[in-house]
Amino acid sequence: MKLLTPRQIRKTTTAALAVLGSLGLLHASGEAGTRSYSQIQNTVTTVNIQEPGKGVNNRSIVLPFSKSTVIELPENVMDVIVSNPDIVESVLHTSRRTMLIGKNPGQTNVYFYSHDGRELLNVDIRVERDIGGLQALVAKNAPNSNVDVQVFNSNILLTGAVPNAAAADTVEKLARMWLGEGQGEIVNLLAIEGKDQVMLKVRIVEMQRSVTKQMGFDLSAIGDLGGSTVSLINSVGPTLSTGFRASGTFNNTGGGDLSTLGGALSALESVGLVRTLAEPTLTAISGETADFLAGGEIPVFSGSSVDQTGRLLRSFEFRPFGVALGFTPVVLSEGLISLSISTEVSEPTTENAFIAENGESVLGMRVRKANTVVEMPAGGSLVIAGLIREEARSTIDGVPGVKDVPGLGALFRGRDSQTTQTEVVIMVTPYLVEPTHPDKLQTPLDGFQAANDADSLLLGRLNKVYNPNGQGKISASALSGPFGHVVD
Repeated sequence: MKLLTPRQIRKTTTAALAVLGSLGLLHASGEAGTRSYSQIQNTVTTVNIQEPGKGVNNRSIVLPFSKSTVIELPENVMDVIVSNPDIVESVLHTSRRTMLIGKNPGQTNVYFYSHDGRELLNVDIRVERDIGGLQALVAKNAPNSNVDVQVFNSNILLTGAVPNAAAADTVEKLARMWLGEGQGEIVNLLAIEGKDQVMLKVRIVEMQRSVTKQMGFDLSAIGDLGGSTVSLINSVGPTLSTGFRASGTFNNTGGGDLSTLGGALSALESVGLVRTLAEPTLTAISGETADFLAGGEIPVFSGSSVDQTGRLLRSFEFRPFGVALGFTPVVLSEGLISLSISTEVSEPTTENAFIAENGESVLGMRVRKANTVVEMPAGGSLVIAGLIREEARSTIDGVPGVKDVPGLGALFRGRDSQTTQTEVVIMVTPYLVEPTHPDKLQTPLDGFQAANDADSLLLGRLNKVYNPNGQGKISASALSGPFGHVVD
């Protein structure tokens, strides 16, 4: 016997119905009759759009990166659909057991359907890195901290509280080491419970001493040589605006070839002393940087160009100079501070200046700087010394040949020497500070009273004597030393 296919069965059934209808065996009313709206509505196919995460049996899980989880279902599974196979891979072990493997960080959905097309399970999966190892590192290396570590799309969020900035820095370094280079971002929202404001008191002292010595002889002679008058002039001495100058002239009235002989002596010794003192006081939060500059900025020629009209345009840039200080404190523990200090003392100079083709001169900068990182207790002091610079220059001018004659050669040469010695000393003292009330603070202006016309005219005073605390009056007999507002 030959079996019929479903298509052949449908064709045979249609033909049989047509034959029965023609024989009148099938009775159909010629009237359409009445049909209700509900009957018409039931003939329309229903459309159902399911929102993500709103299924009948919906679950949400967090799957560690490169790890797996097993899902057991009470019925046989026909289809497993993964919306993004690059994030999660599904492996069917049996008809009811499925293994899901996290391949890459991200989010996706997994749907499980039965043989009759029913949805058995809808799983929202977020694949993240396993932070168990990082939490163990934080607990071991920052034991007194309360840190909460969260991972979002390969990014690490650090929240909670730590006792000081050093602990916060340690936790962030551990997170960066665990995450790896270029694998994501680290958002540090840790709160620091301890004191983390550092005030740095600095004294920068520069002493510069210069000694200049100049001395030389100038000789002149007028004589007769074969009936002709000859003048000899030896001008090798320095030209001085100050110093010692002595001159003398001999006129020969007794006859002879030499008629006039003159000489001049120039001598100068100059000693200079320059002292630079700066005492900045800076305050910064632990881990932040504070800068200080006592000096100014000079315009430096940086280039020139010609516009469309042929006009020459010059450009300048401002370069700072003076006494500069920058420091970054990190509070390691109560009373112990790590300091990154950068100091610089600079000044403009014409030494080694650059001369452009158009004659523009670009000044040079003489710079002395120091950079260091140290650990100090609060209230301790550190001295950075040894920044010594010594420069000596000597020049001898004279008549060739004659100036080298022992003894007599001193009359035919001049000497110019200059020696410069500079030393910079930097003293730093960090303190842990807290804000205070403004009533506890004083300024040099508190209690100042300007002198009236009588005191200014008769006594030559610029101000009146006032209480050092700025309140009330105090009698002169109660003070044992100088008092009042001092003006140098």
